[in-house]
Amino acid sequence: MRRVLPIVILISAAIAGGCAAQERTGTEVPASFDRLFDHLGDFPLGPATSRTDYLSLDPTTQQLYIAKMGAGELLRFDLAADKLVAQLEGFPKVTGVLVVPDLHRIYASVPGAGLLPSLSVALGMAGLSSGRGAIAILDTGDLHEVARAPGGVFPDGIAYDSKHRKVFVSDELGAGILVIDVDADRLLARIAAGGEVGNVQYDPTSELVYAPIQSRNELATIEPTDHRVLDRHVLPGCRHPHGLAIAPGGEIGYVACDRNDRLLTVALASGKVLDQKPLGRDPDVLAIDPAAARLYVASESGQLSIFDIRNAAAPVSLGDVFVGKNAHSLAVDPTSHRLYFPLADEDGKSVLRVLSPRF
Repeated sequence: MRRVLPIVILISAAIAGGCAAQERTGTEVPASFDRLFDHLGDFPLGPATSRTDYLSLDPTTQQLYIAKMGAGELLRFDLAADKLVAQLEGFPKVTGVLVVPDLHRIYASVPGAGLLPSLSVALGMAGLSSGRGAIAILDTGDLHEVARAPGGVFPDGIAYDSKHRKVFVSDELGAGILVIDVDADRLLARIAAGGEVGNVQYDPTSELVYAPIQSRNELATIEPTDHRVLDRHVLPGCRHPHGLAIAPGGEIGYVACDRNDRLLTVALASGKVLDQKPLGRDPDVLAIDPAAARLYVASESGQLSIFDIRNAAAPVSLGDVFVGKNAHSLAVDPTSHRLYFPLADEDGKSVLRVLSPRF
């Protein structure tokens, strides 16, 4: 999401926003997904909505959790049965979602909705409010809400640090990163990021947390024990870094720049940019299939960019395809290698599009 100073525009952006959605125009038409994928089906996710957002897959139970943002719902989809099995309502919005199987917990980012929360977002972007967002913590068994922690101005991406037993949440428009104690189910700290925060990630190899700072075109390194920002690395060639994924084995990060459609490959220890590649228009969510050594980048334009990352420092493009309107978020099953895309409005209904790679 872009920082615009007039408060009316800020409110409008807060009402409409999700994972950095932006409208652009383009002339290049990407190939259909059937060039590289088999279409296994479109499975119902209820009525159409204005926007879907992040997904999180539990490979131990084959359950997929989906943020149906525009409807204010958190969905559970059974991958074995190809069926929607639970639909939790009553959230103002849901953006980020992360399931942590070891904890039997689901963490969901819940910004406010409506005029008052949107005004709070606008004030938070100006540094005049701590926000009205929340982090909902749910049990994976019966999906009851265990606790709710303060979520800042606009909570979004979520990462789990298994060593230190903490959850880190991007407060995208509040210029901060929230830290949650998973044993006490409470907010521990807020880390001042100095700018809009993209998707936070934990690297188990270095045991550090990383976050793109969108409005500064930086990648921040965070010490998870005492919640300090250790380093800030400028990302040359990147405008508005939002998405982030970390290569299996650590050391290498992939940053999606959503204002100039570039993928940067970054050495995490030094911040050095090792490689740049073009992406589909307005990139958002990144996902890695470790066994297949594939990196996928989904874009607001509906394009999917695919890379071979057997050499993590030098991704090789395997092409771009069109998945569906606003197919900006995805999850990958590490066993079946299937890809899952929630589509907000496909002929008047929300669906989960499932693709299987042929390469």
